[in-house]
Amino acid sequence: MNITLKKLEVAAAVARNGSIAGAAADLALSPSGVAAALDGLEADIGVRIFDRRPAKGVALTPAGRDIVSNAEAILQDMDSFQENAINWIHSLSGVLHVGCFATFSPLFIPPVLREFTRRHPRVTVHIHEGTGEEIEKMIQDSSVDVALTYDFVLRQNLPREPLAPAPTHVVVAADAPEAKQDLLRLAQLSELPMILFDQPVSRNYFLSLFREAKLTPKVLYQTQNYQTVCELVGAGLGYSLLNLRPPAELSYHGYRLVRRPLADKHSFPSVVLSYPAGKRRSRIVEVFGTLCRQHVRKVASEFTVSGG
Repeated sequence: MNITLKKLEVAAAVARNGSIAGAAADLALSPSGVAAALDGLEADIGVRIFDRRPAKGVALTPAGRDIVSNAEAILQDMDSFQENAINWIHSLSGVLHVGCFATFSPLFIPPVLREFTRRHPRVTVHIHEGTGEEIEKMIQDSSVDVALTYDFVLRQNLPREPLAPAPTHVVVAADAPEAKQDLLRLAQLSELPMILFDQPVSRNYFLSLFREAKLTPKVLYQTQNYQTVCELVGAGLGYSLLNLRPPAELSYHGYRLVRRPLADKHSFPSVVLSYPAGKRRSRIVEVFGTLCRQHVRKVASEFTVSGG
């Protein structure tokens, strides 16, 4: 018995087209070649697969229907096998160190890593989270290959690629009077207690918004933990200024948060990809960067708050 994939492919094509001539055109073979392959398959199996009717094409026999159905399943499995083999041959292997600004790491890293590891299972990825200053240091000393961070934490000499804007917004408790307003202004906020997100670069940025408006905020509490900021705001202890919002609008304690755009014109950061200066980017880094462009822009568009 010499059943080959080619013979199975011919049988499936004849069944699909209803004629030897049609199958020959599909497969770029001669009609005599198709007929010979069919004869060979029927001889191998010992069963007639088609009733051949001159001038009327061919018709599957009852046994032929089962045989062709099995042949199509085998061919489909072979297509899948070849596709997987090609993906395996061309998949990447190695180690990738990724830095990420800790505040927005839960937003961006999971969807990017899910797709990246699906496509390139032989790459080992290490995630390094940190504050803006820590991420900048990782990039400078090349302890990461690529990083997702805010542009305002980077020195001018570090390469960066803008991915998505992150406008500043106001976070208040759902039952606060300010939650009923569509927009909030710095002058109004300066009269209210503030919960300051106290990571070094972020702190300077948020306070600079008031300085530029010649205002002084009433900072009641300061914390370097993003979730603690949200909990204190949700408890009704004050408002806060943040950039990207998390997917959930409920705090750990069930407090509902409301986010409103900042009405004042202001400069705001962008989420960027950054790389060590002067270091050649590997194919692994380039592929990871491509996925970041796709996913970060999509996620950021869903989790920013703006007045536009």
